[in-house]
Amino acid sequence: MYRYVHRMDPAERFVELVNQPAPAMHLDQMATLIGAAFDPSADIDGVLRRLDQLAAECAPSFDSIVSTLFASGRLRGNTSDYGDPRNSYLHRVVERGVGIPITLSVCAIEVGRRLGVQIDGVGLPGHFLVVCDGEYADPFHGGGRYTPDELEPAWRRITGMTTALDRRLVQPTHTRSILLRMLNNLKNTMVAIDEPLQLQVLAKLRSAFPELASEHGEHARWLRHWN
Repeated sequence: MYRYVHRMDPAERFVELVNQPAPAMHLDQMATLIGAAFDPSADIDGVLRRLDQLAAECAPSFDSIVSTLFASGRLRGNTSDYGDPRNSYLHRVVERGVGIPITLSVCAIEVGRRLGVQIDGVGLPGHFLVVCDGEYADPFHGGGRYTPDELEPAWRRITGMTTALDRRLVQPTHTRSILLRMLNNLKNTMVAIDEPLQLQVLAKLRSAFPELASEHGEHARWLRHWN
């Protein structure tokens, strides 16, 4: 398995890697770098080892992965404090056993990769799921399973949305988009907290995405504390 050996500052390493060709980006490493950028105590190699351990406890099937990780309650949705930024830090998710839909889904994707099971993320409006061979699972809600026909009613029930689900959004979400969505969640949290050091890190991570160039003025306002 890939091991993190680079000693560069996590935020700088993330910025260096995020615009590299897709094969150069390992989702487990990149997702962990996000948390490590905010929390210097993060052990990046420790996260990768923990994912190895979780994979060793699963059989190489979607059923086993979903049951072992989520139906068992080993990893579960943080319904009591959804906005806690630690829910977006992969090292804290595997340590505490709680997270939000996207970080729990990253765990499923990466355990699947270790076992040769192709699990993809699906970034729906207001929620995030995983899919394998046309069957969907909801890591945040105990690994609940949905067929393609059940997906839209379940999504409406979970999110409270009443509009039709755009079927284009049911396609697999690629690594770079998953990372950006993780940073979107952190933006919502960090802007509300308005802590200068965290906003400085967030601005650095988000500035690495050319498609977010329009945010540069907003980033400058976040950093007003330093002027």
